[in-house]
Amino acid sequence: MPSLSSIRASNAAFTSAYRPTALFVGGTSGCGQGTAEAFARATQGRAHILICGRNREAAERIIETFPKHPESKYEFVQCDVTLMKNVVTAAEEVKHKITDADGKKTTLNYLVLSQGIMVMNGFDPTSEGIDKKLALHFYSRWKFVDELLPLLEKASTDGEEARVMSILDPGTGSPLDTSDLGLKNTFSLARAAKHARDYNDNFVAEYSSRHPGISFIHIYPGFVNTPGATKNLPWYLKPIAAPIAHLGGRSLGDCGEYLATGLFNPAYKAGGFYLNQDGEPVAKSKLNVDDLEARRKLVEHYTKEVAF
Repeated sequence: MPSLSSIRASNAAFTSAYRPTALFVGGTSGCGQGTAEAFARATQGRAHILICGRNREAAERIIETFPKHPESKYEFVQCDVTLMKNVVTAAEEVKHKITDADGKKTTLNYLVLSQGIMVMNGFDPTSEGIDKKLALHFYSRWKFVDELLPLLEKASTDGEEARVMSILDPGTGSPLDTSDLGLKNTFSLARAAKHARDYNDNFVAEYSSRHPGISFIHIYPGFVNTPGATKNLPWYLKPIAAPIAHLGGRSLGDCGEYLATGLFNPAYKAGGFYLNQDGEPVAKSKLNVDDLEARRKLVEHYTKEVAF
């Protein structure tokens, strides 16, 4: 495991010939916040950073801590990402915000997806019929990817960085179960967690094969001391979970530094990657992404679910 000091030094050594643009969906709290802050530090503020989430005040507080640079540009995009129609609207706003004065769309270099929720509820459909937990952990993430792919492709074509990073939990080691995609009939918390992981793993494999010039990363944050870790738990679990998170979890700052290696490490410039909490590759034996027929069914299911 690389030491925190070596990770910080490696991130701090990042340089770029151009001002990079990065969108952090779910960046108003938790691991997304930590990664956005690490990115701002590494670029020393010479970046265009957009934070997408529901809480404007939280985003503004985070942005206020970012380094100041003559080329700094920090913006907030408000969105309830549980709904796919909202994702489309937010993506259009992102495109508008990164459009040059002459009307030409510039590039998007980094798309970081960390939206999520820890709840003990059963199947909880949104108005679009998708379970809220799966909407956050899978569907909305790749809907953002779909909507913003042209800007990522342009970055790659222009010789710039083009990376997509989904923060969840890669490498479950079990085959993709296509018997009830979306879990509308067989939902359980354990199955929802497993399916979200498996879906992200397979979409990294699928999209990296379709778009070889872009980096697609599924990375595990590890056990992190975040407000979201206990916020939505039942009252009787909070007194137990909170001390464990405080004592055993990484801080947001440390977690963000490790996660940011996925954005800066040249070894992950293009292709599909599955990384652990230390920013190192997950063992191939833990991956099940080679069943092309199962993956085809998942892609077909996803395409129908996110269309409206």
